[in-house]
Amino acid sequence: MRRLTRTPLVSLASHTEAVTGVKFMSSLEMLTCSMDCTLKVWDIEVGGFTNSLLGSKAFLGLSYSPLSRTIVTAHADRHVRLWDPRSKQGSVVKASFTSHVGWVSAVCWSPTISTQFISASFDSATKLWDTRSTKASLYDMEAHEDRVLCCDWSVPEYMVSGGADNQLKIFRHTAPYSSDTSQHQGDHQKAES
Repeated sequence: MRRLTRTPLVSLASHTEAVTGVKFMSSLEMLTCSMDCTLKVWDIEVGGFTNSLLGSKAFLGLSYSPLSRTIVTAHADRHVRLWDPRSKQGSVVKASFTSHVGWVSAVCWSPTISTQFISASFDSATKLWDTRSTKASLYDMEAHEDRVLCCDWSVPEYMVSGGADNQLKIFRHTAPYSSDTSQHQGDHQKAES
């Protein structure tokens, strides 16, 4: 059995304000985002960042897709942004998704569909997006009675959100391109905390 270390193996410092998101890209690379409006790619072996991307607004969360090798970020300005850290020419921000009317608190990529992700917001909604359509979300899942603070889509069939209303909402996702909206809306379980 491996032994758990009680002190950090590495301490990484470069952000100038609170770190609001962290995600491994691989066993050697990691992403962080911060209220300082930066998104950083870190080399864990070296112990330093290899790329620093400057955003126009504070970052509240991030998610990395190993399928598309892109990043989605949540922002206080009500936007979700799609980043391609591999870009050498032009902007690394590839798209901006606007539909929320409150701060976007969290984002999470689909584990099996390279073009789909969900976002959670202070507007009480969780939204399902497709990167090929930036104008509107595919589905709005408005089941919370207060701010949505977190979301996850680690299991292909289920999307979950947690809110300031002390509840978890679980939504079923059965097919990537189904026209049956009832499978996304209304098929949720209430879990009291």
